[in-house]
Amino acid sequence: MASTEINNYISKRYRRWLDYAKYHCKRNNMEDEAVDVLNEVLLSLLQKSDTKLKQLLSSKNNGYTELDYFVLKMIKLNVTSSTSPYQSKYKSLPSDENTDFSMFDDMEDELTDQTDKSGELLDQIHKVRMIFDGLDLSPLAREVFEYHFFQDGYFCDWPGKETQNQLYEIYNGVLELIKRKINGEMMF
Repeated sequence: MASTEINNYISKRYRRWLDYAKYHCKRNNMEDEAVDVLNEVLLSLLQKSDTKLKQLLSSKNNGYTELDYFVLKMIKLNVTSSTSPYQSKYKSLPSDENTDFSMFDDMEDELTDQTDKSGELLDQIHKVRMIFDGLDLSPLAREVFEYHFFQDGYFCDWPGKETQNQLYEIYNGVLELIKRKINGEMMF
C-alpha cells in the first residue's frame, strides 16, 4: 500500500502526467486513451514496494524525481511500444480492393448480442453478500468468510491462531449455508 507521501505526490503531478499522456496519445492517433494509459501506468507503479517508491521519490535530478522520469517513460512506452495493448487496439489491418468488409457487419452484431457476464457476476456477489449479512454467524465465522470470499485473502496469510484446516471447515460451512439459502432449502 502506497504511503501518504506517495499518494500526495501522485495527486500533485497527475495533471502534468496526463498532459504528457495526451500529447503522446494524440501523436499516435489515440486521443481517447490518455486517461486510461496514465491510470494503467499508475496502477503498475502502485504495485511496487513502498521502499522502491520512496527511493524513486527521494532521488532528484534537475528539479524532477526519478518517480517523474519513471512515470513519463512508462507512459511513452505504453503508447508507442508495438507490444502495448493500446497499439494493437489501434493497429489497422492490411487490406486491398479485394477485401470484403461486409462480413464484419455480422461479426459486430454477434459481439453486441453477448450477455453481460461481469454484470451477472456482480449480481451474484450482491446476492451472496445479502444472504451472508442476514445469517446469524459467530464473529469468527463472519471474519473467516469475509476474509476469504470477499477480500480474496489466502488462509496461509491468516493473522489468527486457527489452522488452515479449521479455517477451511468454517469457510465451507458458511458457504454451504449460503448455497442452501440460494437454492431455497429449509434451514433449521
